[in-house]
This record gives sequence, structure tokens and C-alpha cells, in this order.
Amino acid sequence: MMRSVLILALLAVAWPSVAPAETRPEAPADLQRLIDNGRCPRCDLAGADLSGMRLMSADLSGADLREANLRKTILFRGNLSGADLRGADLEKASLGRINLSGSNLQGLELAGARLAFADLRNARLEGSNLSSGMLEHADLRGANLAGSRMQGAALRNAKVSGVILDGTDLSGADLRALDLRQVASLSGTDFSGARLDRARLDGLDLSGTRFEEAQMDHASFAGSRLDGALMARVTLRKADLSKADLTGADLRGAALRGVKLRATTLRSANLEQATIGGNLVGADFSDGRLVKADLSGANLKDARFDGADLQQANFSSCNLYAADFSGSNLSRANFSGANLRNAVFTGAELNGAVFDHGPERPTP
Repeated sequence: MMRSVLILALLAVAWPSVAPAETRPEAPADLQRLIDNGRCPRCDLAGADLSGMRLMSADLSGADLREANLRKTILFRGNLSGADLRGADLEKASLGRINLSGSNLQGLELAGARLAFADLRNARLEGSNLSSGMLEHADLRGANLAGSRMQGAALRNAKVSGVILDGTDLSGADLRALDLRQVASLSGTDFSGARLDRARLDGLDLSGTRFEEAQMDHASFAGSRLDGALMARVTLRKADLSKADLTGADLRGAALRGVKLRATTLRSANLEQATIGGNLVGADFSDGRLVKADLSGANLKDARFDGADLQQANFSSCNLYAADFSGSNLSRANFSGANLRNAVFTGAELNGAVFDHGPERPTP
């Protein structure tokens, strides 16, 4: 008998003293309305404990959810349009296909959040943390993501028209095939290490933007301003850089095979140890640094290299018809098999440069 009483006493201590929200008599009126009806538009739920609740398809439009506890809450397909969620705890909450259009999510911790197909139109996300977030097919039109952290976020097939990305960290993010021409602003955005294969960035002002080690095969930057851009070790295979301005850009170690550089300006750009090939007719490399760059087999007809540092550069099998090397440093450069007809080498340094024997060997 005594043993049974002892066991009951221990169970009483171990059992939660606070009942689930559904039976709490002290629940505020708005919280009780949500529990009873599964909807509570424009409710005051600031600071409410909604953790672990099943609120699938719930209507919380316009609700005040500041500082609310929504940990592990199921909000799948929920309507939180226009809601104020500043300071809310959404750790491990289920947010798939949620409607957060016009909501205030400023400064929220949403790292790793699953927001696939979410409606985030005109949402305020300034300073929020969406690193490693899953935003595939999300509707971000008109959203403000200025200063937000989106490192490693997945944004494939997202709608980004009118999005503000000033100062946003998108390093390592998956932005493949996105059309970023419709983004409202990109000032200070960090794309280093991002995946931008087949992305459209034509005609944008990307001066000084960070792209180090980004993968941008087949991407289009036609007519864009990339002067001073940081693009060391990027891959731009078969990308379109026609008529782009890359003056002073840092392209050290970049892979640009098959790239379109028709009428592209690369004046004073750093292309040391870069691999460059494709249709480079009329490209301007004047005053650039192309030490140990590999341009073998490229079509460089009418290209400009005047004043460039081309030490140990590889021009083997290139078409250099009428190319201008005036005043350039070509020490130990390789021109084996190159077409040098009408090329200009006035004042060029040719010490140790390799040329085929024959009448086309230039005279500095």
C-alpha cells in the first residue's frame, strides 16, 4: 500500500503542472478563439505560446504575433498575410505554402526555414536570417530583403520581380536560371560562391559586386556594368559578356572558355592565370594583367592588348588578325601556330617570346 502511494506521488511530481493550451482556463480571449475556431484574423497574439500547435490552413491574417512562440508549430498553408511577426520564434515551424504576403518579418531568425512555394509578396524581411533556407518556387515579388543573410539559400524558380537585395548576402546561394533583370536593386549584394548557371543579369549595374568563386556557366551579362567587380576564380564557361564593361575587374584564375566577349571592355582587368576562349573579336584587354593567361585557340581578331602585361601568356593557335599589342610585355609568351597577319607589335617587349618561323614573325 505504501509503495503504491509513493508511486502515485512521484507521478504527480513528474506530470506537467500546466495543461495543454486547448484546456488552459487562463488562455487570452483571442488565443481561445483561435483554438476554438482555427482562425483569428487581426487578433492580438503578441507573446502568445503557440508552440507545437496544429494550425494548418489557419487564418491569422493581420494578426499581431510579435514575440510569439511558434516553435514546431504547423502553419502549412496558413494565412498570415499582413501579420506582424517581429521577434517571433519560428524554429522548426512548418511553413510550406504559407501566405506571408505583406507581413513583417524584419530581423527574424529563419535559418534553414522550409518556405517552398511560400507567398512572400511585399513582405518585409530586412535584416532577417534566411541562410540555408528553402525558397524554391517562393513568390518574393516586391519583398524587401535588404541586409538579409541568405547564404546557401535555395531560390530556384523563385519569383523575384521588384525584390530589394541591397546589401544582401547571397554567398553560396542557388540562383540557377533566375532572371535577375527584374530585381529592383542589387547594390552591395554578395554573390560569392553562388550558383548562377543560366541566370540573366543583362544590362545591370553590378559595379564592384562580389562574385568570387561563383559558378556562372551559360549566364548572361550582356551590356552589364561589371567595372571593378570581384570575380576571381569564377567559372563563366559559354557565358555571354558581349558589350559588358569589365574595366578593372578582378578575374584572376577565372574560367572563361567559350565565353562571348564581342565588343567587351576588359581594360585594366586582372586576368592572371585565367583561361579564356571563344568569340573574342574586338575585345579590349588594353592595360590589363594577363600573366600566364591561357587564350589558346581563341578568335581574337581586332582585339586590343596595348599596354597589357602578357608575360608567359599562351596565344597558341589563336586568330590574332589585326590584334594590337603596342607597348605590351610579351616576355616568354607563346604564339605557336597563331595567325598574326596585320597584328601590331610596336614597342612591345618580346624577350623569350615563341613564334613560328616564317614571314609573319613580328618585329617590335
